[in-house]
Formats: sequence, C-alpha cells, structure tokens
Amino acid sequence: MILRLFLTILCALIFQLPSPADANGVRPKDCPLDEKYLLGLYAGNGEQFLIREQNGMLYVVYRYIADDKDYQKSNVFPLVKEHYDAYQISETGSLTNTEAGVKFERDKEGHGISCIIGGNRYTRVFFGPDKADYFKIKTTKPMEALRQDIQNATMPVQTAPNVAELVNLAVIPDLKFDLRYATDKNCFSAPLYEDSKAYLNKNAAEALERVAKKLSDYGFGLVIWDAYRPWKASKLAYEALPKEQKSLLPAPEKGSPHNTGNAVDLSLYDLTTGEAIQMISDFDEPSPRQYAGFAGGTSLERWERDLLQQLMSIEGFTCSDMEWWHFDYDNKNSYQLLDIPFSALH
Repeated sequence: MILRLFLTILCALIFQLPSPADANGVRPKDCPLDEKYLLGLYAGNGEQFLIREQNGMLYVVYRYIADDKDYQKSNVFPLVKEHYDAYQISETGSLTNTEAGVKFERDKEGHGISCIIGGNRYTRVFFGPDKADYFKIKTTKPMEALRQDIQNATMPVQTAPNVAELVNLAVIPDLKFDLRYATDKNCFSAPLYEDSKAYLNKNAAEALERVAKKLSDYGFGLVIWDAYRPWKASKLAYEALPKEQKSLLPAPEKGSPHNTGNAVDLSLYDLTTGEAIQMISDFDEPSPRQYAGFAGGTSLERWERDLLQQLMSIEGFTCSDMEWWHFDYDNKNSYQLLDIPFSALH
C-alpha cells in the first residue's frame, strides 16, 4: 500500500520544502508544458498528494496532516524520470532503502488525469482554469431580485476613527484592470458593481504606485481584480450565498476590508507583451492553490507569487493567508465601512 510506502520513507532522509522565494533571487526557468500538465492534486485510497515542479524536477508532496491546507508541513519526495511519463520514487537512508514505480496517465489534451504509485491509482482533481470554468455559486435568488431586496439595507453603526479618502486607481501609470465583479466573469455569473472603476484609500493608492514601480524592474505590471467595494455590494454578495457557503464572505454586520477602501485584489502582467501572467491559481479559486503559502505549482509560479507578496509587504500591505491575491493596507488602524456608490465617485 502507498501509505505504508510513505510511512517507511518518512524514516529516511526527508527533502524539506524550501523557504519562500527571495525577491532578489534569480528568476527560475519555466517548467516545460508537458510536465506542467502533470502538476496538481491527486487523491485516492483516503490519501492526497501534490505533484509539483522544483528547479526542473518533479516531486511528490505528500500530506500526512489533515489540516495542512497549503502543504507547507508535507513531506517531499523526488521523482526520477525513466522515460516519458514513467518515474521512480525512491529514498535511501540508514533505516530503509525503498523505491516504487510511478506512472502518469493523460487525457487526449495531454493533461495528467491519474497517477499510479506502487500499483495504487490516484485521480487528478482539477481546479479553475486547468480544465474547468470559473468557480460558480448557485445563488439563493436571481441577482436582480436580490439587488431589489437590499435596497433599503443600512450599514452597522460606525465606531472606527478613520475614514478613507478614495482615489481612482486609473491615475497610476501602467496599471491594468480586470474587474471581475463589474462583469459576469465571477462566481455569481452576474455583476456586483454598476461601474468598472477601481478606488483605494489615498495612502494605499500611493503605496500601490510604489509597488508598481518596483515591479517594473522585474518586467511586471499590476492587474487589479478588485479594490474598494461599496457595503451594499458586499451585502448583495453575502445574501446571494447559500447557507452552507456563507463562510466564504464576512457577514455584512462585520463588513469587509474592501468596504473601507484599504483592500485590493491583484495579480501580475508582462510589461513587454501586455499579457496576464499565469499565476499559481485564478482569482477566487476555492482550492489549495488559493493559500498564500501553497507549496505546489512550479518554481516560477511560486517565485512570482512570493515576489508580489514581498514587494507589497515592503510598502505596508499585508497578504491574506487564505488568498495570495488579497492585500490589506494599514492594518494597525481602524477604518469606517463605506457605502459610496461608484457613480458618486470621480
């Protein structure tokens, strides 16, 4: 059994996960497409593991702790390639000398769909843009009906001492905008916003501009996915969620950091080509890849994500542990929730 194989290997020399990428480090080479198509989460026999790429080699990242959501505490075993999709997983130590054959099976597009280790088959779990569409929610009502329901909703009583001065992010040079909640290209399949504009608190916007300048040294620009969100838009999103999915968003009574004007969701694009960088996951993708410390993917994907996080941190932003793309500014101070419609902003 594969479980016994891994438990035996645990007694041997374990390959530990490397620390996050140094923002000043050398940019890794991209993983060849045929190997990238094998990367992902595989499950079966009550077990889960990742196939990931690190510096040109594939590894099994085996999760043995159930709540290790980002796989940072998992054990890592190298795969030695024999030919095409056949590998050996092996480990030699003072207590054991164990190896097993590993074989991948692909679909007609070349994506890995199963991994066979020691005679046990594990099925690939696909997420987001790999082979699926955007994450979709079956809303409690049609969105327009919900929009009418919340028209007279009022914000909770405000006690925070600070109020954001909202500025339009369009004034920052070289920003790109892919405002998913102003379109139907989101989990609700309908717009939350009536306008495709992005605003942040003035201090946060100035910090973001400094990040953009630093990223340009690496050949990257920023893509804005979401920024200031009027409170009623958050209320609409929350009411659209079925009861079993309410935990995906903060309750309107508490409010969201986006309502204060001090939160931004973003990604990277290539300054030379103008094309969006294929990051480690898509926006709002509910999978292990959403975590800020997710140990899977490719060396390049992790390096790009960690570079973004480090440069944002230098300028006073804090990355969410749950979402690598979400950053809050000035967490030390408390800001009031806002419900200013985009039509009232310049």
